[in-house]
Amino acid sequence: LQEHCENLNADTLTLISLPKLDGTAMKSKWFTALAQHATVISADEVSINALPAWIAGRLKRQEQSADTDTLAFLAQKVEGNLLAAFQEIQKLALLFPAGPLSFEQVKDSVMDVARYDVFKLSEAMLAGDAERYVRILEGLRAEGTATVLILWAVAEDIRALAKVSRAVQQGSNLSGALRDARVWGIRQKLLERAVRRFNPTFAERALKQAAQIDRLVKGLRQGDVWDELLQLGVRCARAGAR
Repeated sequence: LQEHCENLNADTLTLISLPKLDGTAMKSKWFTALAQHATVISADEVSINALPAWIAGRLKRQEQSADTDTLAFLAQKVEGNLLAAFQEIQKLALLFPAGPLSFEQVKDSVMDVARYDVFKLSEAMLAGDAERYVRILEGLRAEGTATVLILWAVAEDIRALAKVSRAVQQGSNLSGALRDARVWGIRQKLLERAVRRFNPTFAERALKQAAQIDRLVKGLRQGDVWDELLQLGVRCARAGAR
């Protein structure tokens, strides 16, 4: 990329799409060179916590509003699918006049167009949000997501939690333990909070449960894999709760 930036052709337009970059990547030589010669447009994901405010802003543009509970309900229905969210909000402008929208109006008008992925599932577990974990798991099941992929995502974070919590218990500082476990970005922030709820014994027990689910996925034991994924995630989400 650095070489490309140094030899740009004025008649050629280059479009580069990148995933979300952390601070280290944005300070790298290749990105610095890219930023100097290009127009950088950041399209950050709207998190589930920020989604109600995002929806409220779009409603305000069309002179409508909704209370906190209605915004939270709408956010659940469109999570992970901003295009569909925008379309559903536009539909509300066509169906109802300007002014406050009631919960019943929104509930009866908005489709469930949320899209879920296994990483959001694991994020909910780390954040201690058992309700969201259950909702995403049900969505993944309805979409036919492979259980082996779900287990991989959840087990990876439990494994990282076990490693970090064990290192902290043995005297390492949290930042160093997270770095050694190769945890960065938003996952780092979630793990920082989660490790305070987990202790090494609980994490090791959760890993053993994940290993049993792996045997179930591979057909080496009998049981309901979806139920066990539910129990594992909810137990981890509620770890340390009083």
